[in-house]
Amino acid sequence: MRVRFGSVRDWPFIYAMGKIGIPYSISPWRKQSMDETLKYRESILKGFWAWIEQSGSVVFIAEASVEEEGKSGLKTEKNRSIGYLVLQTSSREELTGISQGWIMDLAVLPEWRGKGVGKELLIAAEKHCREQGIPYLGLAVSSHNVRALHLYEQFGFAEERKLMVKPLGKSE
Repeated sequence: MRVRFGSVRDWPFIYAMGKIGIPYSISPWRKQSMDETLKYRESILKGFWAWIEQSGSVVFIAEASVEEEGKSGLKTEKNRSIGYLVLQTSSREELTGISQGWIMDLAVLPEWRGKGVGKELLIAAEKHCREQGIPYLGLAVSSHNVRALHLYEQFGFAEERKLMVKPLGKSE
């Protein structure tokens, strides 16, 4: 496995992956059909690459070497994208204004989860921040996404704030 910088050529992969992780990220408090949620996510994703470029964000792509059989029957090695991370490098912490990197999105193909892909992407993001003199790295994660929480905690992330929600129901 290797991690490289992404480019616009990776956009189809990022776009497709940006929808795959939604079921793991939606809070059980949010009562909305998956179809409505995916429709909304697609509308956000349509402008995501333009935002990445405009904000000066960095994309990291995790790749694995996969053996494929060609038409002639010969097997060849090909790099396959298996995950990505989008890092905003110009973020500021909302209360202090301190410069920080912010992980906007991280996604790994389901069959590659638990195999160190997320860790390698986080290492790349952290290294990039250090090289740029960025003193902190932040992210947001759904509190029920236990697998992601475990990864981030193992990697040294600590809870700083809690985002809370209360369903209100219909007014009478």
